[in-house]
Parts: sequence; structure tokens; C-alpha cells
Amino acid sequence: MAAPESDAATWDDVIVGAGSAGCVVAARLADAGRRVLLLEAGGSDDRHMVRMPLGAGKLLSDPNAVWSFETEADPGAAGRRMIWPRGRMLGGSSSVNGMLWVRGDPERWNAWGDACPGWGWRDIGPAMRAIEDANFATDPARGRGGPVTIQQIARGDRLSSAFIEACAAVGIPATADYNGAQHEGVGRLQMCTRRGRRWSAADAYLKPAMRRCPNLSVETGALARRVVFEGLRATGVEYAARDGSLRVARARRQIVIAAGAIQSPQLLELSGIGAGERLKALGIPVVADRREVGENLSDHYHIRVTWRSRGVLTVNQLMARPWLHGPLAMLEWQLRGTGMLAEIAATAHALARTAPDATRPDMKLQIHKISAADRTGYTKGTGLDDYPGVSIGYFQLYPESRGSVHVATADPAAPPSIRPNYLSTRADRAAALRGLHLSRAIGGAAPLRPFLVEETRPGRATQDDEALLDYIRRHGATSYHPVGTCRMGIDPDSVVDPACRVRGVDGLRVVDASVMPFLVSSNTNAPAIAIGERATQLILGEDNRAAVA
Repeated sequence: MAAPESDAATWDDVIVGAGSAGCVVAARLADAGRRVLLLEAGGSDDRHMVRMPLGAGKLLSDPNAVWSFETEADPGAAGRRMIWPRGRMLGGSSSVNGMLWVRGDPERWNAWGDACPGWGWRDIGPAMRAIEDANFATDPARGRGGPVTIQQIARGDRLSSAFIEACAAVGIPATADYNGAQHEGVGRLQMCTRRGRRWSAADAYLKPAMRRCPNLSVETGALARRVVFEGLRATGVEYAARDGSLRVARARRQIVIAAGAIQSPQLLELSGIGAGERLKALGIPVVADRREVGENLSDHYHIRVTWRSRGVLTVNQLMARPWLHGPLAMLEWQLRGTGMLAEIAATAHALARTAPDATRPDMKLQIHKISAADRTGYTKGTGLDDYPGVSIGYFQLYPESRGSVHVATADPAAPPSIRPNYLSTRADRAAALRGLHLSRAIGGAAPLRPFLVEETRPGRATQDDEALLDYIRRHGATSYHPVGTCRMGIDPDSVVDPACRVRGVDGLRVVDASVMPFLVSSNTNAPAIAIGERATQLILGEDNRAAVA
């Protein structure tokens, strides 16, 4: 392979990854007057299905829209391999996700702040408020006029109302705004949409910055291969350009990796930062022996209880008879930005306590206007049910199980080895069973009975916990929420410090969901954007202090 070409231009900052956090960092640094190059391996987000909220399901199986990573066979999931899609375009996973906006539990953020000063809710709450444009909200803690537009699922949906009432019937309180003063409870979902169309991090941050900042350059089709070092200082990024050539982008100040919880640790290891024995075995020269790189992987293991339904239009019917339901749904979405296409299959959720000693919510439960044997649609022959169906999907908010992501080869184009280790602790298995029993209780409550004909999975004949746990192992799936593989901490084993600086080297940061020590929310997009905002504050604050000194 030919030697890489070095760009004539030298940037202040080179950022790898135009996802939820990378778009924020690129825009904010460019606004501060720095010359910024943003490298994105994917392409444009200018496609119809990206704009349509209900199109998210199609995007997750489109290889032009996502990286279709495959996990190793996981004992906790009955030995199955799973597809873990990650966004492959401007906006990253914020351009293909379910668009749900969930800030997270302030107490969980405070636990992060206790371990890493500067990351508690006192620091993150104001950042969340500045991010938001939530004009529907009345809580003074919510933001107005921020870059991320947030809309609440419209009222008038009888199934969603029945779900909220059913949750109340089993003891889950209602909340008007789970992102406001009362995090706990059941309420209608909030989505990153504007006038019924997806509003990604690229829409909120990157595209406006590209219009106003001539000092910001964005290169798509640019696959980062490794970080280039001079001694222990990161000075550039070697990448494969769209035309197939190898290039090196040089940075005067720093390199920021924002490639997500799968590809950020992969790029670190390809660059020689990781467990020395593993890297040497693959022929990768060791720059810094950091054993925690790629460890501490955490994800939400999502299980669904499904029912045959009546009295509600479901995605099953829409997809089975598009000629009947599609034209009016499309017209309503295009003209008014409302209707089924302006939302995802989920419409309301509950953040609930299920553990006997719980003082805060430990489970998320969500109503879905869809049912299938495999909700991800990746297993052949397990598409949508051929009858009207709904589901209650749930997962434990803060699982104990930890997995890993590591390179399996020195080839930058090869996918890493992903080991989720779902349900590897007794506590996680017990939580999965509690969630299933609670889902059944909600489904059996009087408000939902008019809509639910019969339980189809796991089925009422399956009652003992051993059989239910077998169902959970065979039918659970990713929630698309991986975090933690470049763990932040103040301890010497952590991958990054509280300023997101990679330990053991200079001029290199990681800024994305991979730095989260643990899950702080039921969904990860809002935390990832907040990480981008907070990290940029810290970066620019360092510069200001250096200038004064």
C-alpha cells in the first residue's frame, strides 16, 4: 500500500466522527474561531427515510445508512449473534435512531459527578437546558430556543392513553414531563423532531455551523485508520479518502475521537492504545498500554411481550396493506407533519421502580404499535406478524453486566469483536423477570383490555420463571445503547480523565458515549449531545486559562 499523503493544510483540531457528540464539538470549536476538520466515514444524510420518523426501522437494516456490526455468540442471549447497527452518515446514530429525547435521572448523573467532578447534574442540567427547544413544556427547567427541537407525541391516541391509565392502575404514577421535575412515572414520549421530521445532531449543530463558519471543513467517505503520533503526542489522523487514497490530516492542537462506543475503542487500539499483549499479538505497535480500552461495555437488553390487538391501527397493518393505509398517512405527514409516519412505533413509556428496595426507577416499559418474533427484523422469517399486534417492550435501566469491544485484526476495515455479555449477573436476570411480570400486569389491567385480544409471546401457557427466562434469552435484543468502552474516571486505570483526555498520551481526547462510566438514562442520544457540549466547554476553558497564564 502506498504511503499516505499529508494534507497541505494543518488544522487546529481534527475530529473523527460526525455523530451526536462529534457534530456538537465540531460546531462549537468552529464557532470559537478554530480551524476544524471533521472526518466522517459515511455519506450524506440527505435521503427520504432519514426525514420520516417511522422510516427508522428501514434505516437500521440499510447498509448504506448503518454499520451492521455483528456481535459474537452471546451465552446470555441463548448463544445468538446480534446485529448492532450504528449510524453511517452525517449525524451518525442521531440520523437513524428512534429520536427519543430522555435526559436521564439527575441522581444517576450525580453518581457520575461523584466519581468524575464536573459531570454531575449541577453541570449537565444547564447544558441540557441550553440544548433544548421544547416549546410544549411548561417546566422552567426545560429549554427554549436551543439547537435541538423536541416535540411531544400528540394526544388523542387511545392506545397510548390506555397504556398510561393501565400503568397508573398497577401503581406507576403519571408524569406530565419525564424530562422535567418528575423523572419517574409514565407519560407520552418526546422526540427530536421538527414539524414531524427528524431533527438530528447534523440538523441541529453541524449544518448551521457549515453555513456560518468558513473555518469548518467536513469530509465524508473518510474512514479513519489510525491516529498518528510523534512520540506520545497525537499530531494527525491517517484516513482512507473517498477516492481510495490514503491521507494524513494534521492538527496543531488536538485530535478528538467521536466515533461512538464501538469504533472509538477500535480506533484507539488500531492506533496503539490498548492492552499491550493484545496489540502486540496483532502486530500493532504499542504507544500506550491501556488495559481498559474496549472494556466496560454496557447496553440495554430489550425484551418484548406481544399481543394480538384490535381497535388500533398498527405498523403491522400499515406495512401489510400500504395501498390501503399508506396514501392518507403519507399525505398527512407531508402536509401537516402529523400522523403515524411522524412518529415511531413507540408512543409512551414508563420509568418505574420494580426492585423491592428501589428508591428510584430501575425499569423502562414502553408501548409499541407493532409486534414481531424479532423486533430488529434481522432473523430470516421473523418479520412483522401478519395480524394487528402491539407490544410492551422493557429493559432494566442500569444493568450490571459488562462486555467488551476489541480489534480482532490490524485491518482498519475489519469489524471489531463485540461481546455484550447480556444477563451475566444474577441481578440482571432477576430484573429481566420482574420486567416481564410487570409488562403482563400492565397488559392485563382494565384500561388495556379493550385493545388486547391475546398474549402471543411468550404466551399465557408460559408461566414458570425458568421458561420465561429462556424466552428472554431467545428473544431479547439490543436497545442500540452501547456505552462505556472508553471509560472516564479519576483512577489511573480509566481510559480518559474528566476532561476527556486519553491517559498516557497528549493531544488526544475521546468525546462520545464511550466515555460514560455507566448508563445514566434509558436512551443515549441526549446524554451523548450533552457530553459533546460539556467536553467543548472544558476544552475552551483550558484554552482561556492558558491564554491568561
